[in-house]
Amino acid sequence: MTDPQIALLMLGILLLTIMLGFPICFTLIAMGVGFGFYAYYNADQPWFYNNIFDLLVNQTYSVMINDVLVAVPLFLFMGYIVERANIVDRLFFSLNIAARAVPASMAVAALATCALFATAVGIIGAVVTLMGLLALPALLKAGYDRKFATGVICAGGCLGILIPPSIMLIVYAATTAISVVQAYAAALFPGMMLAGLYMIYVVGRAMLNPSLAPKPPKEQTDIPVRLLLMMMLTSFLPLALLIMSVLGAILFGFASPTEAAAVGAFGGLVLAVGYHLGAILGGKDTPDWVEKYGRAEHGRLGAIAVGGVIVLVLYVSPYFLLRMMEDIDIIGASLPENRALPGGPGLSVIISLAVAAGLHFFGGRSSMLAWLQPKTTAGRALMRSTGLGAVAGLALGALYLIVAYLLLEEEEITKYALEIGFFVGLLGGLGWRGVQRKTLTESVYLTVRTSAMVCWLFVGSWTFSSVFSYLGGHEVISEFVTSVDLSFGGLMNPTVTFLIIAQLIIFLLGWPLEWSEIIIIFVPIFLPLLEVFGIDPLFFGILVALNLQTSFMTPPMAMAAYYLKGVSPPEVQLMEIFKGCFPFLMVVLLAMVILYNFPGIALWLPEQIYSVR
Repeated sequence: MTDPQIALLMLGILLLTIMLGFPICFTLIAMGVGFGFYAYYNADQPWFYNNIFDLLVNQTYSVMINDVLVAVPLFLFMGYIVERANIVDRLFFSLNIAARAVPASMAVAALATCALFATAVGIIGAVVTLMGLLALPALLKAGYDRKFATGVICAGGCLGILIPPSIMLIVYAATTAISVVQAYAAALFPGMMLAGLYMIYVVGRAMLNPSLAPKPPKEQTDIPVRLLLMMMLTSFLPLALLIMSVLGAILFGFASPTEAAAVGAFGGLVLAVGYHLGAILGGKDTPDWVEKYGRAEHGRLGAIAVGGVIVLVLYVSPYFLLRMMEDIDIIGASLPENRALPGGPGLSVIISLAVAAGLHFFGGRSSMLAWLQPKTTAGRALMRSTGLGAVAGLALGALYLIVAYLLLEEEEITKYALEIGFFVGLLGGLGWRGVQRKTLTESVYLTVRTSAMVCWLFVGSWTFSSVFSYLGGHEVISEFVTSVDLSFGGLMNPTVTFLIIAQLIIFLLGWPLEWSEIIIIFVPIFLPLLEVFGIDPLFFGILVALNLQTSFMTPPMAMAAYYLKGVSPPEVQLMEIFKGCFPFLMVVLLAMVILYNFPGIALWLPEQIYSVR
C-alpha cells in the first residue's frame, strides 16, 4: 500500500472506532502514535528514537502554551458557577411576566431565557437540563403541546454554540488560526438572527393554532409594573450586564478574550455570591452560622463591617472609579499623578474605625445611626463575618508593614498595606459567607474535567492530523474534491456545491459526534479547500456553528433530546421530543440560507470594527 492509501485507512479506522464508542481523544493519540511510528520509521536508528514521540511531546507542549485556550476553562467556570447560582428560575419567571401580552408568551420567555443563559454558560447539556427542570414543567402545566414545548427547550438550549462568548468559537479559532475576537464579532448578529427566527416561528405558530400555547390566566400575569421592574432589575439586569461587559471588553479591544474571560469568571462568582447572600438576608436560606453568630453580642465586629462598607462606598470606590475613567480618557488628568488615596495612607481605615465606634457607642441614641445597623439575625451574622475579615486583613497589613520596614528598602514598601488588608479582608469576609461550598466545588470539578477533555482532544487531533498530512492524506482528499466537476456541467456554482457538501458532511457527523470532535478532528480536513474555492474561514466557521445547532436536535444521536428526556416527566416520550425539534431544524436551515445569501450579517461587524476584508 502507498502512503496516501495508508492515510485513508487511518481515517477509516478512526471513523470505525468512533462508531464503536471508544474514547475519542485517546483513540486519536493511539492512532497517531501507531501510524506515526510506521510513517517515521527509520531502520538505521533505534525504535525509541522515532520522531513520532518527539511530535507527541511537541504537540502536547503547544497545547499547554496556547494563550487562546486559556479562555476555555475561564468561560467554562463562569458558565458552571452561574448555572448553579439559581439565577435562571427568577429570570424565566420575570421574562414570562414581561412577555405576557405576546402569543405563546411562556415559550418566548423560555427562548429568551435560553438565549441569555446559553450566552453566559455556553454548555448545551447544562442549559437544556436546567431549562428542562425549570421551564418544561411550567409549559406543560400551562397546557402547552408537548411536542411544541420540548422543541422550544431543545432549540433554545443549543444557542450557546453560536452566540458569543461561545466555547466552540474559541476552539474553532484555535484550530483555524483566526482571531477569536473577529469570530465573536462575526457570530453576534447570526446568533441574534437565529434566536429571533425561533421566536417568530413560535409566535406565528401560536397565532395560527392557539391551542398549542394557551394564554395564561390573568391572575398569574396581573403584577404591578413597579414589582415587575424590580424583578427585572434583580434577575435580567445583573446577568445581562455581566455578558455585555465581557463581550464589550472583547469586541471593542479593552481586553483580550483571555482577560475578559477572567473578568467574566470573577463576575460570575460575584453574581453567585450576591444571589446567595440575598437568599440568606431574605430568609430563604438559613445556614447554621446565622443562628450561631446572629446574636447582639457580636455587635462590635458588625459595627466595624458597617463602617468599612460606608467608607468603601463613599470614599474609596469613587476614587477608583474616577481613576478607571481617567485611564480610558473620559475625564482629564485632574487627579494626583501617583496612585494614592486622597488624605494619605491609613486615613480611610481611621475613618472606618471612627464610624464603627460611633455606631457602636451612640447607635442607640440616634435613629439615623440605628438605621445603619443590621436588624435581622442574618444581617448581624453576616456583618460579624465581614467585620472579622476586615480585622484579620488589617492585622495582616500591619504585620506586613512591620516586617517590610525592618527588611526592605523604603521605596519597595507598599504604604497602603493597611487599606489593602482592611478592605480586601472586608470583601473577603462578606464573600466567604456567600460562597456555597458545594456549588464552588462542583463548578471547579466540571471546569477541570471539560477543559481536560478539550485539551486532550487538541493533542490527539494535532498528532493525528500531522501524521495524516505526512502520509499524504490531505493531498488525496484535496485532489479528489478539485478533480470532481462540482459545477455539474455549468449548472451550479462550484463554491456553492462545495459548501453544501461540506455542511452536509458536518451535519451527518453531528449524529454520532459532539461539536468538539467535529471542530478539532474534521474541520481541518476542509481548511485547505477553503482557499481553493475562495471561502473566508471566518464565514465558513459561522456556517459551521449554525449547522452544529442541528447536530444536537437530529436523531438518532440528538443529544439535546436525550438531555431533555432525562429530566422530563414520564409521560413525555422521546419520539415527541424528536418531532418537536423538527420544525426548529427547518428554521436553522432557513437561517443558513439567509446567511449564505447575505454574508454581511456575519462579516459586516468585523469589517466595521477591525477592518476585516
